[in-house]
Amino acid sequence: MEIRKEFYLPNKGVLSLYNISYLESDFNLITDKISTSFGNRVVDITDRLIPVNDNYLRKIKLKDKRKIGKKVYPATYKIYLQESPFLKPLTSINYGQDIISFKEIDIFLRENNSPDYLKALEEYLQIFNFEYKENYVKDEIIKRELDELEKNRDFYKVERFLDQKYFLEIALENDYKRKEEMAKANERVLKLGSRKV
Repeated sequence: MEIRKEFYLPNKGVLSLYNISYLESDFNLITDKISTSFGNRVVDITDRLIPVNDNYLRKIKLKDKRKIGKKVYPATYKIYLQESPFLKPLTSINYGQDIISFKEIDIFLRENNSPDYLKALEEYLQIFNFEYKENYVKDEIIKRELDELEKNRDFYKVERFLDQKYFLEIALENDYKRKEEMAKANERVLKLGSRKV
């Protein structure tokens, strides 16, 4: 299955928005290879036996749940135990939010700048395809949102409208700052992994 998400990079005072896509099979293959190269222990396990609170484990599905005749076979997973702390920020982008950030990888690599991790990162980054989408400009976003608020002005009393406007501007500024930090971290990781967009 192809996974498509979004990704920010800094670009001359604004942010550039990219579509980023990768095949789930390629992603699992490369993180599997990296995990075993760091000496992590692996077990095969069915979904009936996976503990409820398994957030500390990394799962790769080997076989889907299937029915053969009257017999139902549960899904089978490869479960990683004692995994390298490098694996957690790598695998977290395979689920969850639509915006990909390499911020956690950036933090980890600043503290653990070893050749083994950099080699793994370089290999890992090759599975992603980046496709430029558009520039993400703070002033344009703020103007667009304020215009939308203005259209619905009749719903508010004057002081309520001014409050809404004030808090909306602050929220948009803060959101842009978060995306800017994310974009800078993304750029640093791509450079460390010798990957150019």
